[in-house]
Amino acid sequence: GRGLAADLEGAENVITLRTCGKALGCEGALLCGPRTMRDFLVNRGRAFIFSTAPSPLMASAVRESLRILADEPDRRERLSALTAFAERTLAPCGVTPTGSQILPLIIGADAPTMRLAAALQAAGFDIRGIRPPTVPPGTARLRVSLTLNVSEAEIAALAETLSELRAREP
Repeated sequence: GRGLAADLEGAENVITLRTCGKALGCEGALLCGPRTMRDFLVNRGRAFIFSTAPSPLMASAVRESLRILADEPDRRERLSALTAFAERTLAPCGVTPTGSQILPLIIGADAPTMRLAAALQAAGFDIRGIRPPTVPPGTARLRVSLTLNVSEAEIAALAETLSELRAREP
């Protein structure tokens, strides 16, 4: 739940890019690494120097999100348990386990994917269809994105609805 490079934290020879989007509910990213690398980017990295800086509000939101993560590790544990439950519950529907809170259901063609997404949304589930160019052609999919705002009962209801809808597909 802390990312692939969590075990390397503090190592002097590692550079990590930490996104602030989905997990932190913010935008932007943090580039973490040795002081020499940071100094080099500040003084020589044109794309870094001439990019738009984050707003003070967003910087504050990222700081607060990081504080919450540090102070409340049970959130990560609860999301991990919810993800494991969803992987087990949605696997019979074709959802691919990923070890992440983002679970894909690859449908293939664009039109059936978007029809299924619309039907799930009409049933009250915030499930989005993802299609090319975001994913390769022929791999359009539904994206199930879990948060701590959903319950096991809602995941079970999604599995039931998804099974019913897929059974009706030609």
